Amino acid sequence: MIGRDEEQSALHAFLAAVPGGPAALVLTGTAGAGKTTLWKAGLAGALERSYRVLQTSPAQSEAALSFAGVADLLDEVLEESVASLPAPQRRALEVALLLSEAEGPAPDQRAVGVAFLGAVRALSQRGSIVVAVDDVQWLDAASTAALAFAARRLRDEPAGWLLAQRADGEAAVPLALDRALPEERLRRLEVGPLGIDDLHRLLRARLGASFSRPVLRRLHETAGGNPFFALELARALERGSIAAAPGEPLPVPANLRELVRSRLEALPPETREALTVAAALAQPTLALTGAVAQTDAAECLRPAVQADVVGLEDERIRFTHPLLASGSYEAASTGARRRIHARIAELVDDPEERARHLALAVAGPDAAVAASLDDAAHRAHARGSQGAAAELSDQAFRLTPPEHPREARRRAVESASYAFMAGDTPRARGLLED
Repeated sequence: MIGRDEEQSALHAFLAAVPGGPAALVLTGTAGAGKTTLWKAGLAGALERSYRVLQTSPAQSEAALSFAGVADLLDEVLEESVASLPAPQRRALEVALLLSEAEGPAPDQRAVGVAFLGAVRALSQRGSIVVAVDDVQWLDAASTAALAFAARRLRDEPAGWLLAQRADGEAAVPLALDRALPEERLRRLEVGPLGIDDLHRLLRARLGASFSRPVLRRLHETAGGNPFFALELARALERGSIAAAPGEPLPVPANLRELVRSRLEALPPETREALTVAAALAQPTLALTGAVAQTDAAECLRPAVQADVVGLEDERIRFTHPLLASGSYEAASTGARRRIHARIAELVDDPEERARHLALAVAGPDAAVAASLDDAAHRAHARGSQGAAAELSDQAFRLTPPEHPREARRRAVESASYAFMAGDTPRARGLLED
């Protein structure tokens, strides 16, 4: 890893501390600073020490999906971790993760938090574990609540929290870890800019590119030492999108998004369309992306893989940077995005996900879509995800046609009720006032 000696030392210190009890390392920084690279290095270090690693890398499109993060974290250890849980906790977790139908009273978020805590404790009895979340700012609210609940109640278990958080300014410590851990067991490390020599080494290693010292200096100044920004600038220089006239500032776009847009526009149209579909999906796979785009996704995405826009992990499609996902989505017209969401709604199985895509496929009030959102809200409530239920009910209320005032009132009241159950009294009050 280039130019990150302090950060690597922090990772080693964190991993060494985990066997002694709960500890956390939070990597913060701006988009493109290199947080994910360090986070992955931390995972590799944990595995080298034979720690058990529970990991999730939520995307912005997944932030609204209840318990998606918990599902990822427990995906490979579910049977092992829940086997010793009391029946009520096991049921709460299985209902929350859509492994069992809800019967009787809905499990509340506390029940899911207790179950996740029990799972972490059960795993920690077999050795040290690391709960790792990249882009924690996009972790869904239900999972965030469950993880925060567990963090506050771990005492001497060998369990570590490795989090990466995008933070352009002051941001709250994720999962309220500053209230869960003593100061000496929590480190928040800002991932800062690279120096000019380290940037030179990075460009050589990643692109095989070498620039004159004056151009390199201007690259470094323009990117502010941000690795991703510098790589995008270097790519633009190499393909001739911008030119480095001697003695003049680099004529770069006003922001990183414009650079990303320029990079995406160099791809074939069918590739860009497949990327838009993948960006619209919460968990994009080759099969689902191909079904939505009605094409061979693997073939269409080949240029994007070669250009390092996306990577493939078995069937799963992962953008190499969140800005490439948002850039792919924003590049499509409003009409094209609505058609994509309508097509996704026809193909996904989860009622909550289907309802959210239906809502994004319409331009205004729609009785059928409002009914789907209403049903999804009831399902979210039954799973114990009251925050998601409140949001879905509110969407249902806003998409209810004016000629159905009774349904609109009921949905508004239900939304406020769910918000209250989620412990969000200000939101509940605001929904009723609206």
